[in-house]
Amino acid sequence: MKTATTLLSTLLLAAQACFAQETFKTDADHLRITVNGELKTAQWRVDPKTPLAVFKADCKSKKNTITYSDGKDSVSFPIQVGQKVDLIIVNSKNDTARQQIVGVVPNVNFTDEYVKNHRNKTTVAIPEVSELVNILMALHQDAEKEGNMFDTKSDYYQRLKTHFAPYRNHPMLDTIHKYIGDMRYLEQHKLHIFSDDNYGYYYALKMNAVNYNFDKQGTIKNNGIIREAAAGWYTFDPMKDLALMQDFAKKSNFRKFYADNKPYYDSLLTTYNQLNHIDKMQAWLDKKFNMRYGSYMIYFSPLIGGAHSTQRFSDNGLSQTVMYIQKANALPDRSQAQNEIFAGRVVFTEIDHNYVNPTTDRFADAVNEIFSQRETWADGSITSGYSTAYTVFNEYMTWAVYSLYLADHYSQADLDEYLPKMVNQMEKSRGFINFGRFNNELLKKYNENRSASMDSLYTHMLNWARAENKKS
Repeated sequence: MKTATTLLSTLLLAAQACFAQETFKTDADHLRITVNGELKTAQWRVDPKTPLAVFKADCKSKKNTITYSDGKDSVSFPIQVGQKVDLIIVNSKNDTARQQIVGVVPNVNFTDEYVKNHRNKTTVAIPEVSELVNILMALHQDAEKEGNMFDTKSDYYQRLKTHFAPYRNHPMLDTIHKYIGDMRYLEQHKLHIFSDDNYGYYYALKMNAVNYNFDKQGTIKNNGIIREAAAGWYTFDPMKDLALMQDFAKKSNFRKFYADNKPYYDSLLTTYNQLNHIDKMQAWLDKKFNMRYGSYMIYFSPLIGGAHSTQRFSDNGLSQTVMYIQKANALPDRSQAQNEIFAGRVVFTEIDHNYVNPTTDRFADAVNEIFSQRETWADGSITSGYSTAYTVFNEYMTWAVYSLYLADHYSQADLDEYLPKMVNQMEKSRGFINFGRFNNELLKKYNENRSASMDSLYTHMLNWARAENKKS
C-alpha cells in the first residue's frame, strides 16, 4: 500500500510531467521549431486534420526552451525529459491543430568508437533495411504513375515487381497506401504527384530506416546511434510499424532478394564514387562558408526518383551531414565532365543545404521579407512543398551555389553546355520561376571577385531580389 509520502511524490511527478495547455495563433501552414536556439525543423506541418501531432524535443540540459515560430510571431516554453506540453495552434480560419511536445533524451548518440570510425570520412551505402522500406514504398499501386517519388524505369524495378508480386496484399502495403495515397495532377506540368503530407511520410520512413539493421537472429533493430533521423519531418515515426515490416521481410524472403542483387548494388556504388568527388566538394564548401563537417553519410536506393533530403547531426565533437538521394548514372552520350556535373549536382545540392541553411539563418529577417512575395519566385502549383520564404530562398541558393563550384572546377564550355539545362529544370520542372536571372546575377557577382565572402554574396543577392520584387 502506498504511504501518504509516496502518494504525494507520485502526484507531484504527474504534475511536473504535463504543463498547462498553450495556444499559438498563426496563418502559416508550416512552422520553425528550435530547442535551446538550435533549429530542429524549418517545416513542421500544421494540419488541423491530424488528431495529435507529437514533436519530440531533445533535452540536452536540465533546463531547455522550445520555440515555435512562423517568422513573425513565436511561442516559447520550458521543457525537461519526461515532460509534455499540449499546444493548440489556431489558424486564420479558426481551425485548430492539436500538438504535443514531449521532452526526450537526446536523439543522437555518437559514441567514442563511432566518432573514431567516422571522423573525416565519407560513407556511401545502400543499407539493407533502407532498401526494404524503399521496396515497400515502390510497390505502391501508383508508383509507376507518380512522376517524382520513384524510379520505375530500370530492370531492377521489374525484378522486384516479379519477386514481390505474391506479397502485395500484405498488411504493410495497406499501411503504405494509408499514408501515401493522395495524388493530384498538375495540368501545367502534365505530372501526377503525391501530396506534401504523403511526401512527409515517405521522407520520414526512408530517412529513419537507415538507422536500423538486421541482427544475427534476423530481427530488425535500431543501431543505437540515431534514434530518429527524420525527427520533426512528420507527425510520427513511421518505424512504429516495424513489426509489420519484419513480417513482410520474412514472408517475402526479402533478405535473399537483397543478397541476390548485391552485385548490382555494388556496381551502383562503384559508379557513384567514380562520378562524385565528395572530398573536393567538401573542401570547397568548407572554405567558402567558413565551416566544416567532420563526416558525410550518403545513402541511396535504385528506387529513389527526384525526392532527395538531408539532415545534420552533432554530438561528442562530431558534426555529420547525412543525405538520402538517387543513384548516379553515366550516360554514353555525355562527356566525362558532363556525367560528373550531372551526377555531382544531386549530391552537391544536398551537401550544401548544410552550409546554406545555417548561413540563411543569419539573414532570416531579410529572407522572410523578400521571398514572401511568392509570385515572383515560385509557381505555387508545384512548389507547395517549399511553403515558406525561407525554404524557397534556400532552394534558389543551394542550386545557384553549385554554379559557383562549377565555375571553379570546370571549363566555361562545360558550364555553357550544362547551365541552361539546370535553369530549365529549376524553372520549368520545379517551378522556381526566376532562377535563371538569380543564378546569372550570383555568377556575375562571384566572377568579379572569387574571394568574396559568402556573407557579401548573400547581401548582394538579397538586395538584388528586393529590387526584383519592386519590378513585379
